[in-house]
Amino acid sequence: MHSHSARSRVAMRARRGVLGGIAAAAAAVLFAACSAGAPPTPANTQVPAGDDDALGALYEEAQAEGTLTWYTSIVPDNMDQIKAAFEAQFPGVTLQMLRLGGTEGPLRFSSEMEAGAVSADVLTTSEGDFPDHALEEGWTKNLDEFDLPTLADYPADFVRGPQIVSQVSPIRFLYNTETAEAPGSWEDLLEDEWKDQLMLVDPRAILPWMAQYSLLYDTYGAEYLEGISDQDYRLVDSAIPGAQALAAGEAMGLFPSLPSVANPLKAEGAPVENASLEPFTGVENTTIINSEAEHPNAARLFVAWIATPEGQEAFNGNFAASPMDDIPNAESLGDGYIPYDIAEVNANRDAVLAALGIQ
Repeated sequence: MHSHSARSRVAMRARRGVLGGIAAAAAAVLFAACSAGAPPTPANTQVPAGDDDALGALYEEAQAEGTLTWYTSIVPDNMDQIKAAFEAQFPGVTLQMLRLGGTEGPLRFSSEMEAGAVSADVLTTSEGDFPDHALEEGWTKNLDEFDLPTLADYPADFVRGPQIVSQVSPIRFLYNTETAEAPGSWEDLLEDEWKDQLMLVDPRAILPWMAQYSLLYDTYGAEYLEGISDQDYRLVDSAIPGAQALAAGEAMGLFPSLPSVANPLKAEGAPVENASLEPFTGVENTTIINSEAEHPNAARLFVAWIATPEGQEAFNGNFAASPMDDIPNAESLGDGYIPYDIAEVNANRDAVLAALGIQ
């Protein structure tokens, strides 16, 4: 068992890793599956942007085109919320949507661009490497080349070359409210009360899970993960069945998880709740503009709108966290969120698995 002295030793080694990058494609399947239970609420709608508004001139140009096509892996209820809010704010510009889960969106976009066929005007994906690949291929451009009037007011850390981070699902610790109190820190999980009471989602399942373990490794050192291993945790294949087992009382806590994993269970009255423990990473959905878009001004309007409070409420209200503060019905990331770098996560993989005792 780990004592307070073990916790102190881990704390002395604490160091914050400064990571960069974006979430990976495999997470899109999980993100879509577990967000589906979230109740959609229409975002605030406003009168169309006027001549004096930052989007006014762009809106007039987009009206002449009348439509745009958007490929996305976002869940259907969230897509409907986005479409309703966008078209209410910009009448006369129709948002045509095609949902392509996981890697399907980038693959279709790539094949169409390579064939010289008409493709999406805008693509939203959680595939981490794709926006930079698209930039190298000439299929998109850095966002500052599209002259988007709202980007200056969007958090700079979430505008990365060709992509804007539109949506984040932050990783959380999930606990049973009938058998446990929320831990105050990751280090609290080394206390005796969590012995034999933890379920860990297999870090090999999807890249964001490995990224969270990697972040803990970078922050606290191998001793921390070895301490978690000494807690005799139960390894589960997926967060969703793990959360169901947690709700049934088979353990006190589960990680990594997402808010959307808990939402359907909470809606059914299950005794589960999320705890936000810092530092944490998450699953990011990022958006790019097709450099050869058939409807370039409508595409620019849509992405510029994403960077407004109204666009962020439509993308994230009741579904995810926003990079912007004070967005209605959306979680706030706060200061504890650290985007991850895919190469660094992969470099830490073997050390993470060894410290957790996973063969």
